[in-house]
Amino acid sequence: MEPYYFRIKGVREFLKYYLSIYEGDYNKIKAWKISRLIPVSMRNKNVLDVGSGGGFYSLIVCKRGARDITLLDISPLCIKAAKINLRENINSNPDGIIADATHLPFRNETFNFVICVDVIEHILEDHMVLQEIERVLKSNGLMIIATQNSNSLNYILEAPIQRYVFKNREWMGWDPTHVRFYNPSNLFQMLKKCGFNIIKVTGTYFIPYMLALGLRRINKRISRLLYLALYYLNQQLEKSDKAILGLFGWGIICLCQKKSSKRTKGYS
Repeated sequence: MEPYYFRIKGVREFLKYYLSIYEGDYNKIKAWKISRLIPVSMRNKNVLDVGSGGGFYSLIVCKRGARDITLLDISPLCIKAAKINLRENINSNPDGIIADATHLPFRNETFNFVICVDVIEHILEDHMVLQEIERVLKSNGLMIIATQNSNSLNYILEAPIQRYVFKNREWMGWDPTHVRFYNPSNLFQMLKKCGFNIIKVTGTYFIPYMLALGLRRINKRISRLLYLALYYLNQQLEKSDKAILGLFGWGIICLCQKKSSKRTKGYS
């Protein structure tokens, strides 16, 4: 299926749409969770943003002092939009590379930090993305990775409804360009096989309050009250730093570190 951004032709139009995504409750909280895992000081760090989109997270690391930021995306539109975003907000002129994440056009051990948010669930050869990131990271370099979690309450409740009640057999969450979901166990296993140690795990959207809006057709008042009650409960859980919560949120977020400068043998 064609990614949504291929249907938007203007760079400004795309950037406006892209930034509007982060104004919603879910993405706003997720961005806050991810930003907390990014070191407060990125001074003198070389950063690669894999699947940069419009550069939301690139902007964060630049504001924290990153020396060089490289944007990478398969879409020329995304690269153009991200460069505008960074130039207009912090007067930065980052490098932009149009490339496939499974074949990164960089030398071994080039970067100190890699951002990989909402990428691997779109790519069939997900392990190749991680192997390439491990290759271009310097020894003990860090990676932020975020994806969707099939152990989440949202998935457990919504997947059967979508697939068997609404007959949407190919349902893959809020984005139809997803090719798979992960659970913490298989995600952690793949990260370790590809040469990463997991430093910290967090999650977001633990209580699927947005599902309550589906009751509006039956009763708008009940739908609204249920939404507010579930939203409040979710907000309380979002404030917790307990690691176990990271295993059950719809979004699963990991801070990882490359094990060493020794190349891994590959994923099998």
